[in-house]
Amino acid sequence: MILLKLLVPVIFFCSFKSYSEEKNLFNLKNSLISVLKNHKTILATGTDIKAAKLRVRQSKGGFFPSLDVTANYGHENIIKYGPGNNTQLTARDATAKITQTITDFGLTKSTVKTSKLSLKQTRALENQIKNDILLRALTAYLRVIQSRESVKFAEQSVQNIKKQTELEDAAVSAGGGLTSDVLQAKTQLAGAQARLIQFEGVLDSAKHEFVYIFGDFPQNLDSLRLTKSVFEKLPKSIDDAEKIVIKNNPSLIAARISTDISKEAINTARASLFPKIKGIVSHSEKQDFGGIVGFKRESSAKIDFSYPLNLSFSEYAGKDAAVQSYLSTQTRIKDQEDMITQMLRTTWDGLDTAQKNAEFLTNQARISGEFLELARKERQAGNRTLLDVLNGETAFINSQADAIAAKIEVLINSYTLLSLMGGLSLDSIELASQ
Repeated sequence: MILLKLLVPVIFFCSFKSYSEEKNLFNLKNSLISVLKNHKTILATGTDIKAAKLRVRQSKGGFFPSLDVTANYGHENIIKYGPGNNTQLTARDATAKITQTITDFGLTKSTVKTSKLSLKQTRALENQIKNDILLRALTAYLRVIQSRESVKFAEQSVQNIKKQTELEDAAVSAGGGLTSDVLQAKTQLAGAQARLIQFEGVLDSAKHEFVYIFGDFPQNLDSLRLTKSVFEKLPKSIDDAEKIVIKNNPSLIAARISTDISKEAINTARASLFPKIKGIVSHSEKQDFGGIVGFKRESSAKIDFSYPLNLSFSEYAGKDAAVQSYLSTQTRIKDQEDMITQMLRTTWDGLDTAQKNAEFLTNQARISGEFLELARKERQAGNRTLLDVLNGETAFINSQADAIAAKIEVLINSYTLLSLMGGLSLDSIELASQ
């Protein structure tokens, strides 16, 4: 299998235009940049990344001391039963307390690591989404090009057969033609018109997908240059491609991070089984507080030891649950690797088939064109039947449409391979509107 060979290095699908018209032509790369910038899913993922960054910052708070400040102001009315007078005070007090975790046996560290892994995973998912959207946009663009060219060929076929029908009809009217030739021409015309309607329907569907991705349909989507650069980015063998996919596929990267998160959850659950030791320093100042007239100042420094233990021992169950979750993620990632590898092999075979088809169908289109030209000349000389010409016309149109479809399939499969390998980006797109 030869993957790095482009069968037709450069294909032009339109006529040359003036400089002023060229300035207004659809620019694929700029449009793709706009799609990646403004697509709702990508915007949402960007928000997810911001939230993940904030969670990382939040999780680091456990490493730093906390400051609690409380203050009270109010009136105290102390009623004494028996001798003595009642006491009325305007009470004030303020307390500042600083708490620093000395050790939580890795709980905070594990929490921070988990939040960082979540951020990393969100970024990997963003890359996957960009890959998917970019591939979908490219496919939509290429399908429009393909279907539009098929419509052009079908329209030309209708015009050619219609002209031939008119000539045969005129010949019959002049007494020099055959009615059966006219009927044959009309039959072929009806078939050509049916093919045109079919191709127009495919083009309409392709336009709908294009508008969904790009937002609107340009007036000057008139040309396409296909270069061989994309094929130079593909590996030479499927084994090499598989290694790249396993290493660089964004969805697999995200899945492996899920495994790391599950593994870290075990550490978090394990750390929660240990006590927490904190240092606490506090200072308070009170005036006319608690029924005591006068000013009072208190300071303290102490070590706080806490070991909350649920008598149901649910914490141990949480650790066991984390272990089971880790094992299940390992199983799922192996299944995902197998699925993506299968997609790779299917796409690889599809590219191989498309390349072979493009070669044969391009040659068939060339030969059918030569036959049609020769059949028309021989028909004028009386050495060919009308049916030969009409069949040649149909074969030529069909072969042209098939050749274009095969060339487009080569590109779609190539960019799909790049996407699976995590290499599809704006820099890898070698399509240029001209």
